[in-house]
Amino acid sequence: MREVIIETDAMARFNGAVDAVTSAERGLSGFVLAYGQAGRGKSVAADRYHYTRGGAYVRVWQGWSQSAFLQRVLFEVRGKNTDMPRHSGNRCKEMIVQLLEENRQPLFIDEADRLHIDRIEDLRDIFEMTGAPVVLIGEEGIFGLLHERRRIWSRVAHEVEFGPLSPAEVGIYAMQSAGLEIPGDLCARMAQKAEGDFRLVRNMLLLLEKAARAAGSKTVDAPMLDMALASKSWRRK
Repeated sequence: MREVIIETDAMARFNGAVDAVTSAERGLSGFVLAYGQAGRGKSVAADRYHYTRGGAYVRVWQGWSQSAFLQRVLFEVRGKNTDMPRHSGNRCKEMIVQLLEENRQPLFIDEADRLHIDRIEDLRDIFEMTGAPVVLIGEEGIFGLLHERRRIWSRVAHEVEFGPLSPAEVGIYAMQSAGLEIPGDLCARMAQKAEGDFRLVRNMLLLLEKAARAAGSKTVDAPMLDMALASKSWRRK
C-alpha cells in the first residue's frame, strides 16, 4: 500500500471554513471547530492544510500547564529551528501576540478537547488581540468544554463535522492506496464494519491487498473480504 490522502467531503468543508476565517478582515474572523470521532480524518485535514497553506500547528499533550502550552504555541508561531522557549506563560502570550500582529496566521490546535478550559481562554485572548483565527480540532467532548464559556462559544464562526467514511470514499481510498477494485456492496460492508474509521479501513486494505496478490487479482471479491473481516474483531474503543 501507498500512503495517500483522499479529498473527502469533510476535508473540503474544513478547507473552505479555514479559508473563510483566514481571508476575512480582522473583525470578521473567528474560531473554527472541527470535531468527530477518532479516525475520521480531522488531524489529516488540519496537518495537510497547515503544510500546504501555512499556519502554526500544535498537537496537545495531556496535562500541559499554561507555560508548557504557550511555550509550544510560541515555538510553532516563530516557525524557526530555535530552542524551545522557557519564558513564563504570560510572557509567551505577549510574544505570540506581537508575532501574530506582524504576520497574521491561523493557529491549529489538535486534540484541543484535552486542554483545560483556561488554555482555551488563553487562545481567546490571543484572538482578541490579533484577529488570528483559531482552529480547534477534537472529539465530541470539546462541545462540553466550550459550552462552559459563552464568550468562547460565541466566537465559533464555523463548525465542521467529520463523519464516517462513506462506501464511495472507501472505494476511492482502496484504488489510490492499494490499486484494488472493490465492488460497491463490499465497500459498504467495510465502511459499516469499521464504523467509518479511516485507520480500520486501512488495516482491512492491508489484508485485502495480501489476499488479492495471492490470488493474482486486483479485484476484491466477497470471500476475500469475509476472510479479512473474520481475522480480527475490528472493535472500536
